[in-house]
Amino acid sequence: MRNHIKFTTPLRIIGSLFLIAVSLLLPSCATYPQNAPIKERNLDAGYRFNTLKDNGNSDSLFVILAFSGGGTRAAALSYGVMEKLQETTIEWEGRQKSLLDEVDVISSVSGGSFTAAYYGLYRERLFDKEDGFEKHFLYRNIQGKITSLLFYPSNLIRLASPTFGRIDMAEEFYDEEIFENKTFEDLKEKGRPFISINSTDITTGTPFTFIQNQFDLICSDLDKFKVARAVAASSDFPVAFPPLQINNYADTCEYPKPIWIQVAEMDKDFAANPRRNIRARKTWSYRDVKKRPYIHLLDGGLSDNIGLSDPLTALISNSHPYSIPKKINQRKIKKLVVIIVDAMTAPEENFELEQSPPGLIKVLSIATGVPMGNYTFSTIERVKDQFKRWQKDRRSLWNNPRNTFKHCPPPPDKITEKSLRPIDLYPIYVGFDQIADNETYFGKGRDWYLNIPTSFKLPKDSVDKLRGVAGKILDKSEPYSALRDCLN
Repeated sequence: MRNHIKFTTPLRIIGSLFLIAVSLLLPSCATYPQNAPIKERNLDAGYRFNTLKDNGNSDSLFVILAFSGGGTRAAALSYGVMEKLQETTIEWEGRQKSLLDEVDVISSVSGGSFTAAYYGLYRERLFDKEDGFEKHFLYRNIQGKITSLLFYPSNLIRLASPTFGRIDMAEEFYDEEIFENKTFEDLKEKGRPFISINSTDITTGTPFTFIQNQFDLICSDLDKFKVARAVAASSDFPVAFPPLQINNYADTCEYPKPIWIQVAEMDKDFAANPRRNIRARKTWSYRDVKKRPYIHLLDGGLSDNIGLSDPLTALISNSHPYSIPKKINQRKIKKLVVIIVDAMTAPEENFELEQSPPGLIKVLSIATGVPMGNYTFSTIERVKDQFKRWQKDRRSLWNNPRNTFKHCPPPPDKITEKSLRPIDLYPIYVGFDQIADNETYFGKGRDWYLNIPTSFKLPKDSVDKLRGVAGKILDKSEPYSALRDCLN
């Protein structure tokens, strides 16, 4: 027996080394899963806001959640917000329910997309202690598992293929271990809330959203697309993973140029609406299949780390799939709630104390983190400015401002005092910088939360603190308290 062990152990090592050598020297036939084409658009089919069952959600109380990036840190913070909303009982239009039941849209990027997609697919199972999000994601070493998969001999062979990358391998893991092979057709069957998973198109530098309206541009069927693949694209951080690739079939179906794009293109000098002009040009670029036969996607946080880009467009545009101005002008919305869950950190740095410049890894972190932080701040400010503008426009038209609601919507096309109906607006922000200097939650102050690393592995104790602090920050939010008091 002893001689047999001495003989077989080296043989296994030699066999493994041989497989590794083959994987490095020979090309592989492995390739990424290709998205399916369509021959014609059907505006009444596919994963769209208007095709989803409302599940008892009332447009009159319209709730939007935006989940930021930040690995497990972001997933845990957004999960804590979901727990708090589930615990918050409200009465609306004669029915008692949880505030979570009234959520209409969840827009997410990166780590926040795991929470959003899991809730979209499994609903109450998200909170199941035995078989929910904690077990399948939050308390797992996702990062370590994916790293170990890289060294499987079979994966080394597949990774030698030019059309199969580490991100495709990670997607397979997410698909099997977290999302159970579910597609967007499964997500559609669940109805509202509308889950808007966002990645970044590296050619345009703009968000690429996994909804059928986006896939119409490339003549592709989102229903057959794996939810795990969308989440993989949304959390596809550069360097760690290569871009995720999807095919463009824009020449297989007709797509009349939308009126809003035609109007934007006529604004040659950007005088009327420069943001719309740029958005129109980048949106219409998908129709040029000769120039763009493939779309390459990276982490959604590179273009919008707060997950707020798509809801912001909905707040200001009449051409968006769930245009808020349209719903307000149609007198559907009485209360509009936007909850921004921001897991952005501000780790302490000491490189300015050193004479030598920071190293490559630190420079890369600064180069990505600082612009994302600046964009996050400016995007949140745009939402606040939009709400203030609505308030100002509305109040100026009322005879007695004291009878006006606290917040007000944009005016209809034909403004009269009788046509204006009051509406409450609740902008709610959940971020670590909301913790005061002298406050501690679960034994930790603001600096501790701001220094939690971005990874897909956190100690259980840290995850639990993040979940708990989300509810504490919500409780101290004045707009949230006003909303809760109004609905009780």
